[in-house]
Amino acid sequence: MIIVSITGPRMSDALEQVAASDPWADMFEFRFDRIRKPELARLLLSTRKPVIATCRPVWERGEFRGSEEERLDILAAASLLGAEYVDIELRAGARVLGQFLGRRRESSVIVSYHAPPGTRVSIGALYRRMRGTGADILKFAFDAHDAWENRIAFDFLRRAGSDRQRAIAIAMGEAGEPSRVLYRVFGGWGTYAAPESGRAAAPGQLTARVLSDLYRAERLRPSTKIFGVVGNPVRQSRGIFVHNPLFARAEKNSVYCRFAVTDLGRFFSRMVPLVQGFSVTHPHKVEIGKYLDSMDKISRSIGAVNTVIRRGGRLTGTNTDAPAALDAIEHVSPVKGKRMLIMGAGGAARAIAFEAMRRGALVIVTGRTPRAARRLAREFGIVYVPISGFRGVEADILVNATPVGMAPHSHESPFPPHMLRGKTVFDAVYNPPLTRLLREAAGAGAKIVRGTDMYINQAAMQFELYAGVSANVSLMKKLLLQGEES
Repeated sequence: MIIVSITGPRMSDALEQVAASDPWADMFEFRFDRIRKPELARLLLSTRKPVIATCRPVWERGEFRGSEEERLDILAAASLLGAEYVDIELRAGARVLGQFLGRRRESSVIVSYHAPPGTRVSIGALYRRMRGTGADILKFAFDAHDAWENRIAFDFLRRAGSDRQRAIAIAMGEAGEPSRVLYRVFGGWGTYAAPESGRAAAPGQLTARVLSDLYRAERLRPSTKIFGVVGNPVRQSRGIFVHNPLFARAEKNSVYCRFAVTDLGRFFSRMVPLVQGFSVTHPHKVEIGKYLDSMDKISRSIGAVNTVIRRGGRLTGTNTDAPAALDAIEHVSPVKGKRMLIMGAGGAARAIAFEAMRRGALVIVTGRTPRAARRLAREFGIVYVPISGFRGVEADILVNATPVGMAPHSHESPFPPHMLRGKTVFDAVYNPPLTRLLREAAGAGAKIVRGTDMYINQAAMQFELYAGVSANVSLMKKLLLQGEES
């Protein structure tokens, strides 16, 4: 059940949000603490869909600053006017909860707990306390700072499921995005969504349209296979706009999420047992190898992994970056016998350097992290140039394998304009699709290779591993473009 939180702040804004979000909403939550001078009857009559009445006080991370008596009067009035559900905070106390539980003929009761920032919560104790209230639905929300913490929400939902208790559990913030998408996989009753216009009610909320049309969140189930991208940050990743529609078109019971991971060890111990495979992006392509059961020959040779797949219960790493990047470059210019200067020393740089050497290029590496660049040069037997001296290097092909120029820092470029004339220039950054480096290179008459070309190539290989069927590359290009525009 997708619940759209209506936040105003003006009455006209709230009514517009209801109308704009209606095609994707299963239910609406009216946040009376965020709507200035809310006209209760008018709001409740603005939709035929079920309504949750919420008036969150400041002491529970809401915005209502009036007296407790005034707040409860608003909720009681909404109940009398037809709100199907009323949200009452656990910390409001047994007396207040009892008052609304005694009015079940008018509205069912959601008991909610929003953990204060930095609070450690015993899931078992909290669940028992909330269930002990006798409320119809339990709602637990907390801040997540790493993707592994989504497991806390899923564990809460599983406890509720074992008792046939309706429940909602949400990890707030970018790192908690999977908890909003995967709620039905773990037995959740509903998930909250942002309105199509206006501000979200909580950090990390997605719109109902994205949850419904892109993720198919309300159609997921316990048997759904979970895939995703692992990195930090992952907000810029466009994989969700490619893999999810491809899964839908292939009629696969699978979903692709974004996992913002800082602590790989905890992610592997807490979340990976729930996941069937994932893409790996910056900064984890090298480190992730030590957590895998095995790596194939190419990823071992490169020393970096960008794809993990579960086979027979074992996690295997491979690397689709290497052929993807060089296929994209050689579509424009052959590399055999050419001098290639690579900026970067991370997983993408290692993959490109390895495959370029295999195809006969003379590879030179430089980077902002001298230790890593020297190590790469030593391992691969290629030339290292300090970052202070790369501007004097004569090369036929220039490669940016760093995040420089990636949104939101798209004003940056790793190579100065004077180096670009007459070269082939490849930028592994694909968001934005035309980086500053590529714009300047095109202006200098260079042949350019977009990161989107590499992305499509490697994502097509990944999709075949995930889904067991070939990807439609022309469709993937359209989907990626649509994702950029969304």
